[in-house]
Amino acid sequence: MKHFLHFALLPAAVSAIAAVVASLPAPVLAQSQPILLSQNVNFRPPDVTAPDNRQGGTHRGAKLCPAGLSITPLIPESNIGLTLAESPTFFVYVPQTEAEIEFVLLTENGTEIVYETAFKVDKPGIVGVTVPATSDNKKSIEVGKRYEWSFSMVCDPQDRSADVVVQGLVQRIEPQSNLKQDLENTDAMSRLNVYAKNGIWYETLATLAELRRKSPDNQTLAAEWTKLLQSQGLDSIAAQPLIQPL
Repeated sequence: MKHFLHFALLPAAVSAIAAVVASLPAPVLAQSQPILLSQNVNFRPPDVTAPDNRQGGTHRGAKLCPAGLSITPLIPESNIGLTLAESPTFFVYVPQTEAEIEFVLLTENGTEIVYETAFKVDKPGIVGVTVPATSDNKKSIEVGKRYEWSFSMVCDPQDRSADVVVQGLVQRIEPQSNLKQDLENTDAMSRLNVYAKNGIWYETLATLAELRRKSPDNQTLAAEWTKLLQSQGLDSIAAQPLIQPL
């Protein structure tokens, strides 16, 4: 989204260009910015609900986790998010810890593991875990189905009852024709607003996260990220950095 201009100019030419730029009206200059300030990300939650267990809570303390340490998933207040993708990305805030973090995706009834992985972080921040499109030659996320997922902070590998666990649901939906049309031939910022307007949480979050990674100093994107998280009661982690995708 950045625009680069490569040229070699004589001093006189430089002066001429400077004069032209100075004469441009303010609105023309504003239109050259890569992010339109008039575009706001207004997430509209869909009318779906799920059991609430997105907060890790406190625990008695264990080998790798001081008492009170917790993880926080980036999930709507309804504890369920919609996706259009067969390989969505799940985000979680991880504090400073040496504990391993486990991610598990299950069928809705919890009887079958669809995907699992584990990782560690070297600093606190928000991490994204992307589920592969296929696992064991089967689609990971199928249209029309709900799946359970969880992040666990393994505080004591010898005593898994000490884990700090957060859970949520994801449901993949088939986009209607008008939504498909809105998502065609648009840039990332336009798609972001379409996802948000239609309550597609996982793509809203992933698209905005990717825009922020590409433009880490863009204050407009930072403000939209903060506003999005605050709108879903995630004020406590809204200012935390994006540290890595997995």
